[in-house]
Amino acid sequence: MPQIEGIWEGHLQFLAYIITILAVIPDNDNYMASEMQPDQDDSLEDGPEDNSRDRAPIETPNFFEEKLPDLREKLGWTQANMGQFFGVSKITAHRWEKHGDGGTEARKAVLRLVADCAEASSAQGQEIGNVLLNAGTVRTVTAALHRSPGLREGGLDEPLGWKRVFSVRDRLGWTQTEFALFLGVTHSVPAVWESRDTWESGEDPLGNAIRAAILALDLSSDPDRPDYREPKSGWDELKTSGLQAFYDEALEMRIYPLG
Repeated sequence: MPQIEGIWEGHLQFLAYIITILAVIPDNDNYMASEMQPDQDDSLEDGPEDNSRDRAPIETPNFFEEKLPDLREKLGWTQANMGQFFGVSKITAHRWEKHGDGGTEARKAVLRLVADCAEASSAQGQEIGNVLLNAGTVRTVTAALHRSPGLREGGLDEPLGWKRVFSVRDRLGWTQTEFALFLGVTHSVPAVWESRDTWESGEDPLGNAIRAAILALDLSSDPDRPDYREPKSGWDELKTSGLQAFYDEALEMRIYPLG
């Protein structure tokens, strides 16, 4: 039996070698996750990340559960109209009212702008609703940022892409985490927005409310666009206050009766 014993001895030696190799290789799932995880802070100067820091988005008071149906009625909008304004389906808009969900920080900030506009305007509710519905979310926000009193003068809807999203954040001097907290999204989302692969399909990954917010930040912080207002607070201070604070300081919208 010496031949069989020799074979077993060889197998045992090989198995011991494999175990030794596996002992120094990191767990594959954890290793891949750490290698593929994007750098959320996008900064080498911040030092080790403080895991105790609260990464929850900066929240604004709720709007969907309490005031959305009344605002929609005041504007003369159906649920389909509400969906049209935000670029979503009627079913989605219906779910917002029925279940109180869908209240992202960007949408709530837009709805507060619309509610303030309806309160401050001399036009009637139905007329306000028609004007805003024709403009849509992005043009409404950018028009409210413009220094001119009307909606048509400054309302624009320019395309965004991963380069422009990055350039806005870079100009503000914010990390990806700070950008996420300001906009009310989870801390990993800006890394997706700033990835070339995300935009290759040709589909917009932002949604109208977020696109409006980023475009407003771009216009407001760009020194070559003086027709658009800057917030009263500095950008470094504003980043800890959230999107609603930016809209409160920089956006103003009134609609006057036609004719």
